[in-house]
Amino acid sequence: MAGASVNRVVSPGPLHCLKVILEKEGPRSLFRGLGPNLVGVAPSRAIYFAAYSNCKEKLNGVFDPDSTQVHMISAAMAEDKKLNRK
Repeated sequence: MAGASVNRVVSPGPLHCLKVILEKEGPRSLFRGLGPNLVGVAPSRAIYFAAYSNCKEKLNGVFDPDSTQVHMISAAMAEDKKLNRK
């Protein structure tokens, strides 16, 4: 193995990959598959947002309004409510 050389392949960067995709498949290819992802994510985020808002509204009467405690506890409770609805 003495004196053996190793050829290393340098992978193209992300901008090169983007350029190739745009040239070969067009700009619409960048958004392929976005629709199904939004259909799956949007209801989940809506449940989380509603639960967070509801918890925050109730906790503002218990703790200092809009304090760190209110935000942290509301976020934790909203995540728990979201998980329990699945």
